[in-house]
Amino acid sequence: MFRSTRALHRWIGIFAALFLAVIAVTGFLLATKDSFGWVRPPEADGAAMEALDEVISLHTAAEAAFQVGIPELKSHKDISRIDYRPGSNVFKVLSKEGYHEVQVDGSSGKVLQVAKRTDQLAEDIHDLSFFSDLLKRYGLPLVAIVLLGLAISGVGMFLTPILRRRRFRRDKER
Repeated sequence: MFRSTRALHRWIGIFAALFLAVIAVTGFLLATKDSFGWVRPPEADGAAMEALDEVISLHTAAEAAFQVGIPELKSHKDISRIDYRPGSNVFKVLSKEGYHEVQVDGSSGKVLQVAKRTDQLAEDIHDLSFFSDLLKRYGLPLVAIVLLGLAISGVGMFLTPILRRRRFRRDKER
């Protein structure tokens, strides 16, 4: 039984190591996305404002983003979300496809920055949705169960020789 557990643990571990490597690398990128400008574009500063009534409409921000000419960002159906950051007075228009971000000044509607959102790509790979929604829905919980099984069998394989030696010594002393 112990040998078959070790063999099973080894082969499942090799398979799980691939997922762990992907999750570790993308997790590192997500954990440090504020530290590296190439992971998530730095936030531009918009014009200063005195009151919220000076802020342009969502429509104006989206139209400014459409004018940039990004093929994956042509209409409101191509927008994943629009974030407004009052501290810097900037709208961030994010595309559904292609991981594009267009930052628009909240007062003038001028485009401040166009960049790729590598953190969104890393997040999609991290949760396996990049590969398929079915893999995210069913594969990720399966990976969690497999990793739990590996942890339990690993602890068992670690403790078994220790407990056997202890039992052998106790039996020898009697």
